[in-house]
Amino acid sequence: MEPKVGSGHLKTSDIEELKSLISPNFALVNPKLVCGEAHLKQVAYLADKAHRDQYNLANDRSTEVLLYLTAQRQISKAIEIGGISEKQKEIAWVSFDQLPDKLSTIVSLDDSIISHENFDYSILNLDDQIYSELTNEDKQKIVMTRTATLPVQPR
Repeated sequence: MEPKVGSGHLKTSDIEELKSLISPNFALVNPKLVCGEAHLKQVAYLADKAHRDQYNLANDRSTEVLLYLTAQRQISKAIEIGGISEKQKEIAWVSFDQLPDKLSTIVSLDDSIISHENFDYSILNLDDQIYSELTNEDKQKIVMTRTATLPVQPR
């Protein structure tokens, strides 16, 4: 089954109800770290491939998603950076299985939340002159290249 990705606005302020959806095959992530649907699909693909080919760093795919999304090797750091918090008004997700039934009662779907047009590219720390010459698509490619480097980083 191909992973499903998406995003939306929270209908609830009960973060524990939202966190109850997290499972080994369903990840909730901070959408501010997602640079477009293609980026989130890449993260899902890489996490799934790591598990299939047995070079995963985490025990489950949902945690592996956070590792790739944040380009971290330390699980606790990846959760801290890319996980959801009490402040969340919007979320993104990756599902390697059926979407949880309760998702639609907790989240109002809106894929524009993870649009690469809304991404804060300042985290790339690019030289101002280089930054001004790049299109958003070029910047998205840089983000996705960084995401893809996790499996080749030294342990």
